[in-house]
Amino acid sequence: MLEKEIENIILEKIKVQLKIEKSFSDLVNNFDSMFANIDFEKNSFSISDYFGSGMGKAGATSKLLADNRIKEEWLREYSFKEGNVKNDFKGLYFFVNDKRPFYVGISKGVIGRILQHIKGHSHNSATLAFKIGLLKYELITGSKHSLTRKQLNFKNEVEPIKGFLSNQEVIFLHIENDYELYLFEVYCSMKLGTMLNNFETH
Repeated sequence: MLEKEIENIILEKIKVQLKIEKSFSDLVNNFDSMFANIDFEKNSFSISDYFGSGMGKAGATSKLLADNRIKEEWLREYSFKEGNVKNDFKGLYFFVNDKRPFYVGISKGVIGRILQHIKGHSHNSATLAFKIGLLKYELITGSKHSLTRKQLNFKNEVEPIKGFLSNQEVIFLHIENDYELYLFEVYCSMKLGTMLNNFETH
């Protein structure tokens, strides 16, 4: 196929307008009521009870289902890297301390993401622990960490934070629509003023 022919096909494809289920206004106009219905005091639960020592993804999922923390209909299979298939739910999660959320995140596999936050073995998987590890580093040294991510000592600065996160609480919100999920994360972060959330471009 000639270059020009490929170019024309590409142009045809990228000019196709996406069919959006809900308009931007339809989504965001509902955010106030969605947020008001989240009861951080009553519905947050201990992370260590469901994701603690010896608890893997299958065990956590079973316990969450048994205690009605998540619903069976939320779960669906999705392909992961290298052709692996995972069973999890898409949605939003809050890390909570003393009934006050301090971080909001989203994932297509929320259960697995919580496990990464508290048990991840690298800066790229335990990202929330890494962010707080940067704060810890600054408090101890009196200056911000100015080197690369990998140059922050994971064992000294990040590992202890994973234990700290395990002792917090979490609350889940199931959201399937990708646009709604991304927009509501920003909304919640702004509403709560969560300083650990960062939407800067890289």
